[in-house]
Amino acid sequence: MENKKLRIAFCTDLYLPQLSGIADSISLLTQNLKKNGHTIRIYAPDRPGAKPEEEVMRLNSWEIPKSQGDLAFVIPVGVTKDMRDFNPDLIHVHTFSTVGLVALYARWELGVPLVGTDHTFPADYMHYFKLDYEPFKNGSRRFAAWFYNHCAQVTAPSKSMIQELKDYGLTAPTNVISNIIPTDIFRPLPGKPSLKKKLGIEGKGVLIFGRVAKEKNLDFALEVFAEAAKKEALTFVVLGHGPYEEELKTKAESMKVKSKFLGALKGEKLVEAVNACDVYLITSTSDTQSMTTLQSMACELPVVGAKAGGLPEYIIDNETGFIVEPTDKNTYVDKILKLVRDEKLSKALGKAGRKKAMEFSPESITAKFEEVYRKALANKK
Repeated sequence: MENKKLRIAFCTDLYLPQLSGIADSISLLTQNLKKNGHTIRIYAPDRPGAKPEEEVMRLNSWEIPKSQGDLAFVIPVGVTKDMRDFNPDLIHVHTFSTVGLVALYARWELGVPLVGTDHTFPADYMHYFKLDYEPFKNGSRRFAAWFYNHCAQVTAPSKSMIQELKDYGLTAPTNVISNIIPTDIFRPLPGKPSLKKKLGIEGKGVLIFGRVAKEKNLDFALEVFAEAAKKEALTFVVLGHGPYEEELKTKAESMKVKSKFLGALKGEKLVEAVNACDVYLITSTSDTQSMTTLQSMACELPVVGAKAGGLPEYIIDNETGFIVEPTDKNTYVDKILKLVRDEKLSKALGKAGRKKAMEFSPESITAKFEEVYRKALANKK
């Protein structure tokens, strides 16, 4: 079992070309498992711009309104037959919504173990269904726990996510495993002034990085920035896109703050944009593990983040960044100003942040998932 090369079916509602930390993490894990000799087949919704890939079965889907393609219901025609032909040793499900339910059925049909990874706090996405009320939020948490109780092993990228699932009834074996952070790609670059000039960033850049969505608490981030910008020359830099992008642009314009919306960049252009900034700001309370935070840390960008979700597990206050109570606007402002005014402190926190990000290397995280697969196969559920 130790060196056996596995056939693994990945089931997910989110996959490339979507701009999503979940999609990125699945792609990175796929690449590294394949490097180790395993065979992967991915089952994911069809998406505009998705290129045909031999290892991916795209499922016909219906987009949820106002999600801009980020969420969809799938029509699972032919999945079980395709999966039976693929003949997996196990199924790894990354979302518990529509494709997740397909995975649950396939697990019963094929008689193979199911491994589940919970990437998100489900209650934070209920607004897409116009169910943003506490009874529905609690129902989504209970459903998630019920779903993952059908798994032989469960993983999540943070202790806080595991604890929430347990609070709502999860009893399956659990493992805290980070997403992969490619620190060879996300790295500090020289020449910050020239990068700023290239991208049109004036003064110090305060970076918002990732999916631009309502659940990321971006209105509050903009309010924090506006207060800080009254005292220093700052630019509000947004790197990414999403369903809340136009509304955030409009609000930034109405508040008359200096802003730069860069859209969704890729490759070296993405790394250059992160390096062109001076502080990374995350006020989201919905992240189990923010890959963009760790990617920014890997670029030696000092972080100011919310004391919420999985963020305090790697933003160590006064060591790898600053951690702030989620609604404490004044402290957010103070920490941003402290970093843009104290270059020595900024560099020290940035270097410590990169050291922390290095713990999540592809080799280390892939080996942890391989161990989870071995445990699932040894104790089929």
